[in-house]
Amino acid sequence: MRALTLKLMLLACLCTGEVWAAGPSLAVGDAWIREAPPGAAVLAGYLRLDNRGDKALVIEAIRSQDFERIELHRTVVEEGVARMLPVDRLEIPPRGSVSLEPGGMHLMLINPVRPLHQDDRVAFSVELADNACQRFEAVVKRVSGDESLQHHQHHHH
Repeated sequence: MRALTLKLMLLACLCTGEVWAAGPSLAVGDAWIREAPPGAAVLAGYLRLDNRGDKALVIEAIRSQDFERIELHRTVVEEGVARMLPVDRLEIPPRGSVSLEPGGMHLMLINPVRPLHQDDRVAFSVELADNACQRFEAVVKRVSGDESLQHHQHHHH
């Protein structure tokens, strides 16, 4: 039964043009999406990426069928104003980690194709430079108070 499941997963990846790495070195943890007001065109996503391998991993894209487009951004503060700058590729050193978190690097989840509410789950795939992919799931979380407004007050560039 386990072999059949693995074959079906491999077939699904091949049908979508994605290839799984044999024994992937990338581990994804603590993935979550900030719940946004109804009708919001942009949401923010956060996660931790761990490279368990001996070679650097380069992330070239993160995709989800639940969003029209996903961009990786980093927040910088210039003259007291937070700005988000795009990041084209993200390299994770061997045995290293990168955290995408509020106030730092994060995913810009653009034009959701469905309303997302607290506790909803969203499937993603990380595309690596070596044509491997790693799938993960993120949960939508409601953040209360001033923290929920921080992301929407940034200037986009």
